Parts: sequence; C-alpha cells; structure tokens
Amino acid sequence: LLLIFGVSSATSNIHPVHIAILNIVTQPMPLYLPILIAFFMGVVGGMLSLFFSRRKDKYAIAQLKKDNLLLQQEVENLRNIPLQDDV
Repeated sequence: LLLIFGVSSATSNIHPVHIAILNIVTQPMPLYLPILIAFFMGVVGGMLSLFFSRRKDKYAIAQLKKDNLLLQQEVENLRNIPLQDDV
C-alpha cells in the first residue's frame, strides 16, 4: 500500500522545481526527488542514531555484567567463611 502511494505520488509530481537554500540554487528537478532525498537522509540519520545509542547501551550492559560477576564472587566468598565464636 505504501509503495503504491509512493509511486502514484512520484508520477503525479513530475513538474520541475528549483530549491534555494542559503543562496544556493539547484538545477530544475522533479518535485518527488527532493522529497525522496529528504526521506533517505532521515532514514540514514535514524540508523546512525540507533547505532550509537545501541553501542552506548551495550557498553553499559557489559559493565553491569562485570559488576554483577564481582558481586556474586564476593557473596560466594562471604558464604564460605567459617563462622567463629569468641567464647
């Protein structure tokens, strides 16, 4: 359904347009082309942000696993200490 909408939108918006940003004017191009470029730039930006946030989370998970292992070893050592009475 999304593909059909995209194709029909692209075929109905074939009139050439100029894009002007900061005194830079592009050559005439069909209207669907800048929309398509903006869409793909958004996809790439989203993938990059997801990559960096997952990388940060993976590092945090590794640190937490390391801390958990150390704490489990400490608990195990405390369980194995023989009890002594000062009587």
